[in-house]
Amino acid sequence: MAKGKEKKGGKKRIGKKRKTRQRKLLWVGARVPAPAVITGRDPFRPDLIVWMEMPRCPVVGMELVDPRTPKETPATVLIRSFSSPMVGGPRRPAKVRVPDEETAEETRRAVPDLEVVVGPIPEIDRLIRAMQEDMCAGEEEPAFSYLEKGRISPQVLESFFDAAKLLYETAPWTKASDMQVLRMDIPSLGVKGACLSILGAAGESFGIVIFPSFTAFERWLEVAEKAPDLSGPIDLGTSTLSLNYERGADLPKTLRREIAEYGWAVADQRAYPWVQKRDRDGMMLPLTEKDVKTVAAAANGLAAFMVKNGDLFTKELLEPVCESYFDERGLEVRFTAPYHAWELFGINDPPTDG
Repeated sequence: MAKGKEKKGGKKRIGKKRKTRQRKLLWVGARVPAPAVITGRDPFRPDLIVWMEMPRCPVVGMELVDPRTPKETPATVLIRSFSSPMVGGPRRPAKVRVPDEETAEETRRAVPDLEVVVGPIPEIDRLIRAMQEDMCAGEEEPAFSYLEKGRISPQVLESFFDAAKLLYETAPWTKASDMQVLRMDIPSLGVKGACLSILGAAGESFGIVIFPSFTAFERWLEVAEKAPDLSGPIDLGTSTLSLNYERGADLPKTLRREIAEYGWAVADQRAYPWVQKRDRDGMMLPLTEKDVKTVAAAANGLAAFMVKNGDLFTKELLEPVCESYFDERGLEVRFTAPYHAWELFGINDPPTDG
């Protein structure tokens, strides 16, 4: 048998394998308030833990968590997403970006060999905004209710309407400005060191706003002075609880129907009261009976306080005053003006369970 010709070089040439350069993946993660609330007997707004992969921004990890139970963290969701990402196969980023140093430190402890940097998270902000828009698309006007799906009784609301009517007729905004804030304490409701601002000196929107503390009020002022860009993520610096007086024509129809059905008292057509609780991003939160009782106590007590002490607010120097007022059930609400004067009166409330 004739031998075939040998190829030049004696051996078959094998091409070199091309080295594939592995991409250095960057993930962005954060724990943010979810764009929705969980309603029921004890309503709350859950948090959303999100991890996204750059640059195309697919969501690789997401978990809805109860903010009252801190078991789940961005780090725990991150580690779980290594092996089971929502898109694609198992993988690990070379680097992650988080919005604050606390999250960064917690992530470094959980994954020591991972590069962690702190920086803005506009990608997650855009995702949350898109989720909000999707949820609102095609929805009719929300079915607002004073009764909050049975969480608030008609009897509590009747007391609230009576207190709101009394406050409107007292018109505290004719003597005090929104910057002349008071300290408010309601020991039996667990309200301690709240900061109350009276709205309406400019003759436009009337009502009261309750801030969790004087520090929260200062944060809110800082944001208001900067005139935030409403096209981006909103951060008002604090949550608020407020009593707003609306024109009857501007009040949602479902609320007007309930007022007519239960015969609750209203001062006039410009004074339909509405309690609103808002998160620091401006989202309206569901109310509890405690919220309504707090606002009713504030309205009742403030009306009495202003009848007795209203002229003090018209003077150049406000003389310190601290007084308690009680409703027909014996609930105490205490006002101190100016706010920091409470230190002069040596008040030490017993602890409450809130």
